[in-house]
Amino acid sequence: MWAASLTVFFAIIEIVYGFISGSLMIIGDGVHMSSDAISLTLSLIATIVASKVATSNRTFGFKRFEPIAAFINGLTLVIIPLYIIYEAFSRMVNPVEIMEKQMLVVGIIGLLINALVGYILSKGNHNINMRSAMLHVFADMITSLSAVIVALAILFFDFIWLDPIGSIVTSFIIIRGGIAITKEAFNILMEGTPNGYSVDAIRKTIKSITPILTVEDVKIWCVNEDEVYTMIRVHAPIETTRGIHVMIKEKVSLATNIPLEHIYVDVN
Repeated sequence: MWAASLTVFFAIIEIVYGFISGSLMIIGDGVHMSSDAISLTLSLIATIVASKVATSNRTFGFKRFEPIAAFINGLTLVIIPLYIIYEAFSRMVNPVEIMEKQMLVVGIIGLLINALVGYILSKGNHNINMRSAMLHVFADMITSLSAVIVALAILFFDFIWLDPIGSIVTSFIIIRGGIAITKEAFNILMEGTPNGYSVDAIRKTIKSITPILTVEDVKIWCVNEDEVYTMIRVHAPIETTRGIHVMIKEKVSLATNIPLEHIYVDVN
């Protein structure tokens, strides 16, 4: 809540002064900070909703709301910089006057505000939901730092062309991070195999128990980064089925660190 409030306050200041100074980088930073405020609010809502207990209609609880929030935040980190790139090319064709002193002051204050917001968020959980919010703040830190550098270059060397160029460079950096967080969140939402886990590794673990077991299917998914589940279906001779469930679960849990209660085994 503190981080979101600080971000909203300074986003308004940056956008206003961006138009006054004529700096696209300051306007871009203000827009990014506005999206930060939205993403921070969304992340806060996701954290609150995810803490709700499971119900008969939501048997896994509400923890998947966090990767949903991260996915939305990741998309904004791709869409907004694309708009800034479009504006940057427009500025190259039709340059505008830039008030570099105002740009420098606002850029420095923005850098300090983003550093404070980043420090506040660093004290929280580092799951994908929080990392998506942190990435927004980090993107703004890059933009603010670039604005300071560009303002100094214009002030001392009259390099006005650095403003749109700097916007394009920082936008590509932000887009790269946005794509990464979006892909990670999308993998969770699509119930893909979580990072660090392997279907083949689980198959080998099961086969190491006894070679007469036939592994018919292995599925691994997660509700969020912290809750990983696996469902295993094996075929075994009748004389080996007694106690094989427990043995498979213990072996797989030991090899993967997936809790025993999150491992489901079907032996036929």
